[in-house]
Amino acid sequence: MFPRINQIAIICFCCFYSSTVSAQSDNSWWKSIFRTDCDTIQIQSVNINNVDSILEDTSEFEIEPDSSALLNTLLALPVKDGFGSVVIHMDSALTEIDVKACSETHTLKGYRVQIHFGDLETARAVKAQCRNKLVGRSVYLESIAPNYSVVVGDFRNRWEAESALPKLKKLYPSALIIPTDIELPKL
Repeated sequence: MFPRINQIAIICFCCFYSSTVSAQSDNSWWKSIFRTDCDTIQIQSVNINNVDSILEDTSEFEIEPDSSALLNTLLALPVKDGFGSVVIHMDSALTEIDVKACSETHTLKGYRVQIHFGDLETARAVKAQCRNKLVGRSVYLESIAPNYSVVVGDFRNRWEAESALPKLKKLYPSALIIPTDIELPKL
């Protein structure tokens, strides 16, 4: 009985081993499913006028005492002023994903302060007046059919909205906090 089991084990080993060897060969079927050639080329211009100021600031780098011999053997790269170009080879699928991501407006759950609710003409006048009074704040005109709302700010949390509310209540007594989707802050 044992010789029969040994024979079966040897046959199974030979079959499985040969299949793993063929999977590792250069003409395997799975290698053809991955494209290696890029079908999109993107060229960008790069301004390298400020290279001198970047190269002069070497305060971050410390040179080890025993690496000075290595520094003497390295050749200094020539500094070039002007414009250069960078060629980026990428697949068209990546380009489509990038264009789609840049074209979408991303929102975040947050709060705004509503300062007016009424008809379109009055809402436009309040928005223009508010932009002059509150420089540096975002002012939006939102449609809530059949009326319009003028809201101020992109507050990430209720605490920020609560701290801005007293100042806005002095100018607009009917101001109140509204939970809504806000725009992401600019980086």
